[in-house]
Amino acid sequence: MGLKRELPRQVFHFFNGTVIALAYTQWGAKVGWVLILMSLIGWILSWRHTQKPFPWAEPVLSFLDRPHDIENFPAKGAVLYGLAVGLSLCIYPYYAALGAIVVLASGDSLSTLVGKAWGKRRWPWNRRLSIEGSLAFFVGGTLYAALFIPFPYALVGALAGALVETVPWPLDDNVSIPLITGALLALLFC
Repeated sequence: MGLKRELPRQVFHFFNGTVIALAYTQWGAKVGWVLILMSLIGWILSWRHTQKPFPWAEPVLSFLDRPHDIENFPAKGAVLYGLAVGLSLCIYPYYAALGAIVVLASGDSLSTLVGKAWGKRRWPWNRRLSIEGSLAFFVGGTLYAALFIPFPYALVGALAGALVETVPWPLDDNVSIPLITGALLALLFC
């Protein structure tokens, strides 16, 4: 997908993560349970949509979803994002969970946009991703996360998230980034 097509998705990704992080600062792990429930409902609706599409969902999906996901797993990114972030909010200590969310929201969005626009040098182990995108993830993720959590958490969390994103495993990065980043922050700082 090109930059023009990715921009609305990444703005939504960033905004959604920020709203979740702000809600978490007010209501704690309850936000995680709500996200998990919403994601499970979303998963059911996604499956149902593959059987008989909801006409009202088509414009939203065509605007925010990747074309290959619309057929096989509509709203895949949103469902997996909600499940992984929800789990992170429920299982990790406060700063680890908050760090995982804001690093995912900011770093992942920036890496995609910068990588699409200016990414030239590719990682040897993952030719789909650029070093420029990963640097944007690290710098932007650190700066944004530092607005929510202590700077050492932000720095380590953004570095972990940027590196986790480059691993070419079949696990969606909306799952791997918050779960692995949150676990590392919990182990190191909590």
